[in-house]
Amino acid sequence: IPSTKYSPENTRYGMPQTGVALPATRYTTHEWSGSNANQYLTSSTERTSSQNLRNESERLRCEAADKTRRTQNDINVKLQDRIDNIVYWKTEVDRQLQKTDQEISNLMASKKQLEQAHVATQLPHEVATTCLKHREGRLSIDLVHDDVEVQLLKEVEMIENVQALLQQRILESDSQLSELRHCKSNLEADLRDKCTSYGLDSRCAGLNNGALGMSIHNDAVKIDPKSATPASYEAFSHDNITNAEKQRVSSCRQRELNEHTMHQTSNDLHKQAENVNESFRIRIQEMIIAKTNLEENLNQTILEIGSMNENIAALKEAIRLKDSPMRVAHMRLNTRAYRPNIELVRDPVQYGLVEEVAQISDSIEALSAKLNESNCKLRNLEGNKKALEEDIAVKTNSLNIDQSQCLRLRKTLVWRSFRPANMFGASTVTHNKVPLVM
Repeated sequence: IPSTKYSPENTRYGMPQTGVALPATRYTTHEWSGSNANQYLTSSTERTSSQNLRNESERLRCEAADKTRRTQNDINVKLQDRIDNIVYWKTEVDRQLQKTDQEISNLMASKKQLEQAHVATQLPHEVATTCLKHREGRLSIDLVHDDVEVQLLKEVEMIENVQALLQQRILESDSQLSELRHCKSNLEADLRDKCTSYGLDSRCAGLNNGALGMSIHNDAVKIDPKSATPASYEAFSHDNITNAEKQRVSSCRQRELNEHTMHQTSNDLHKQAENVNESFRIRIQEMIIAKTNLEENLNQTILEIGSMNENIAALKEAIRLKDSPMRVAHMRLNTRAYRPNIELVRDPVQYGLVEEVAQISDSIEALSAKLNESNCKLRNLEGNKKALEEDIAVKTNSLNIDQSQCLRLRKTLVWRSFRPANMFGASTVTHNKVPLVM
């Protein structure tokens, strides 16, 4: 509203100024009324605007409160869903971790059984090689490449092959254990992260508008582009679980292979040990029979030597006894040679004496020849006796090696019913156990 200043030179009414001091500025009533009307209008407008603003603010507050409430409720639901998801995967990972840990224990037990089985083969190998060394002490004709030696060499080769196979299974088990431990490490790390995440999200779920100690963290209001997506999150745990299951299956197969290997090799070694012992029994029986026959022949030879000595003595006596008749015949012939003249007749007596001398000479010659033959035969018998004694000594030595050394040594191998942890046992007492050699 325009206003007009009042001055002495000019008044609104064209009247001169009096002597009263008046303000330099004066408004008209019209201006006053217009100013009031303007104030009324402005006040009304401002009030209306304020009321509208208040109404809009109220509406906005209600909408914001409702939106915030709905958003917070939605976040609470999503947070609970996330917690449930974490619990699910945490449970799955923990279950797989326990199964993996149990499988590691099972495979370690199987590996320990393999190691014990490998150690258990050392004694049979030592026994077999010692038996071969002992049998090198056989003498003369008894140093033969018999079935016992064949079976012992086969047993040594089999044990060495079994040891190599068991060692291979041990290395395979070590490799599988390494894979299982790697899976266990991944599962443990995943489980730790999920436990941490569960704790953090559970803490977040426990927060409310009335909680104390809350503050604004502007730096946290962002999404890290390098963070995992829900799909990659589940894929990560799923891959860990799948890999752990795969390695457990491989471990189970490895344990089955270990068990089969130990069982099969145990049976093979047991069977071969029986073959060796059976060969020993047969060979010992053959040597006992041979030694018995040699001893019988030796006894008969000794008896024959005695008889031959008696025969030689009888022949010598027979030759000695021929000396007197020969002397008598010679004396008679010599005496009768002194008969005089016609008395020196070739009478029957003369012929008889000459024939008697010839007969005694023939007898002495025959007896001497028989004596020489008997002495030669006696020497042959003595040589045969010595050969028999030497052969008996050889057989005795072989029997001592096979029966007293090898067989007694093999009796220290006590076969027990299949137990992978101890296929063989060593014992110096065999009377209260079932030995390999029956």
